[in-house]
Amino acid sequence: MSNMETDFSLLWQQLRAKAAELESVEPLLAAYLRRTVLERASLAEAISCLLADKLADDSLVACDLAALFADVYDASPTIGDATCRDLAATIDRDPASHGGLNPFLNYKGFHALQAYRISHWLWAENRMALAFWLQGRISEVFAVDIHPAARVGAGVFIDHGTGVVIGETAVVEDDVSILQNV
Repeated sequence: MSNMETDFSLLWQQLRAKAAELESVEPLLAAYLRRTVLERASLAEAISCLLADKLADDSLVACDLAALFADVYDASPTIGDATCRDLAATIDRDPASHGGLNPFLNYKGFHALQAYRISHWLWAENRMALAFWLQGRISEVFAVDIHPAARVGAGVFIDHGTGVVIGETAVVEDDVSILQNV
């Protein structure tokens, strides 16, 4: 196992431990924490389910989206690596994050970026109609508009997210922080 894989495994273990701790002190969130984190085998599976729940609508239900998202994570390990780097960047750069569980569960900038990564993969696979549908849902749900053809590096932190627009020809390098209305 590489150092990066070890770091990501440690990050996932920390998220699960924090979710278990929170489950015991906040019973109202117990079912949510189990469904989104504690019953999931990996960070990729957890983010796939979380995003699917948030982005589902009458035309595409959560279970179908979760399966699609999980397939994308399986097909492209670099997306999982970027997700871990993005979460680590959020923890590192946002003093209000209070660790990784809060941004993982609640930060729409983080969620929009992870959903964009899936739409970008779909775009690269020439599944443009689905990529555009996902872009539209991301914009509606998270108020962040990232074109599926844009190129976004890893270790990116989108704080707040509202009003962020990243166009088709944009290139965002690794380790960039973006604030709202950019």
